Amino acid sequence: MLIVIEGVVNPDRQKFRPSDWAEMLIEGVGLAHFGPNHKIHYENGVEPATTDGHASIIIDEALGRTHPEAFSEVLRFADENRLHVFMKEGTIAQGIGQS
Repeated sequence: MLIVIEGVVNPDRQKFRPSDWAEMLIEGVGLAHFGPNHKIHYENGVEPATTDGHASIIIDEALGRTHPEAFSEVLRFADENRLHVFMKEGTIAQGIGQS
């Protein structure tokens, strides 16, 4: 299962700012790094995305086993900022989380 954290604040669905919050959070909790090609690489099981036109983070729930502290920190951030969080079926393919 995937956890989607959508960049809208509950209950009124206002857009969460700044617009690059997803990338900043993923990098801030240590789930991304710059590779030798000077591009950012995301750990397997997490990627920034756009959901209904809003910046979002998609996390495979398996990330809770491989990176428990980062996983908890991302979910804590979502809870504290009242971001819209929902589950959906699927997987994140390896290598897709690179930009």
